[in-house]
Amino acid sequence: MGPRAVQLASEEVPSLDAVAKLLPDEIEEASQADPRRPWIVRYGSRRAVLRATDLNALQSLGFSPELAYASLAWLHELLRDLSIAGFTAPAPLTELDGQSIVVIDGIAWELLTFVPGRPMAWSDYEMRHAGALLASLHAALTGLSPREQRPGALPIESCRPVDLVARGIQAELERELSGIGYERVGRTVVHGDATQANVVIEGDKFAFVDYTIAYVECELFDIASALWRNARVDANAVRYDPGRAALFVGGYCGERRLKPVDAIAIVALMKGRGLQLQQRLELRRGVDDTVLQRLVAICAQSRELVEAMAGAIATLP
Repeated sequence: MGPRAVQLASEEVPSLDAVAKLLPDEIEEASQADPRRPWIVRYGSRRAVLRATDLNALQSLGFSPELAYASLAWLHELLRDLSIAGFTAPAPLTELDGQSIVVIDGIAWELLTFVPGRPMAWSDYEMRHAGALLASLHAALTGLSPREQRPGALPIESCRPVDLVARGIQAELERELSGIGYERVGRTVVHGDATQANVVIEGDKFAFVDYTIAYVECELFDIASALWRNARVDANAVRYDPGRAALFVGGYCGERRLKPVDAIAIVALMKGRGLQLQQRLELRRGVDDTVLQRLVAICAQSRELVEAMAGAIATLP
């Protein structure tokens, strides 16, 4: 299990009526992209994000209501600190009767600022700038006070999927992590899902809009988790484009230095991201064959991915 598990698990969409009474003004407009996405609400002069989490539904996944709430509180503290530091991110709004999180009938409601912008696409220009955005986030996070691990997090060293293919890749990953000295690498807060799907663009400004699975991990994992999606041939592909991976890493290096040898760790950690997703699927008893297909593809394409990213890093001054 992990932070992603604290998202709304129930198929039934909760009513806004109870939480709306806590806002300082009447809700004038409310919309959802789909029933499992947050509400975008307008009240008074404010446009905000209202996210619902069914705490009781998560107990089957090992999340007690107290643990799920603690996970959300950890995230709000992080987002509040980022906002104070001046980094653009959804920030907690204490306008739910003076709180940014309230629990009503087993549903935890979070209120966050709305970050405007159009969805990021797949152009080379945008991919490079998304890499630079992640580097800027890491610089901002480095400036914050260290914090304890997020309650309920699933670091990659704790991943133990039961699928036989995944177990074989897990054994391979453990050897690779030992080879790069993963256990000795420092840990920091990572976004955890810094992909194209979680970036919006307003003019020439890029911003992340979803920090739902942020937790404490090694910094290179954040690049790897972004590339799990961003380096695909296209959004739905199960194979990877080394050139696209190089673009993203090149953009990152324009803001924050990497060493060519880091490319080896990034590819290994891409496998770690896939194993993390596979274990979460198993905990939910879900089915998504593309997770294992992408894991197998990364294993098969490891050498060309490493070479492409190492080349991009080495060409920068």
